[in-house]
Amino acid sequence: MMKILISALGIFNLTLSVAFSFVSKEERFAKEMAKYSKTNTFESCISPQQIKRTNVLDDNHILFEMRGNKYLLNTLDHKCSRLGFERSISYTVRGGRLCNTDTVSVFDNSLGPISSCFLGKFEILEKLPKDSD
Repeated sequence: MMKILISALGIFNLTLSVAFSFVSKEERFAKEMAKYSKTNTFESCISPQQIKRTNVLDDNHILFEMRGNKYLLNTLDHKCSRLGFERSISYTVRGGRLCNTDTVSVFDNSLGPISSCFLGKFEILEKLPKDSD
């Protein structure tokens, strides 16, 4: 009887920690964007070789961290179904550049690509000093 109670308490604690660690897509977007200022300067294409990492913020926004401490926010033309949930993308590069005329595929690790969405222009962001967080 005691083992069952301890196991139940462990599951309850795990459930609570998962529930409290959940952050909505809107909160994730706002928290990440608080680290940057928008410049209103846009690029139509970027070099995939310069992409250091991508961070899917929600169903409409992908943050590209580039080599050389350059940051670009791509605001998709339309809401991309399940992008903010899956937070994983794949893309095919044509002509050596990733452009606002290209698509990204929402990627599910067990199913593979599940939908495709058109990129928008890439807005250059300025990273704020850490004191601004």
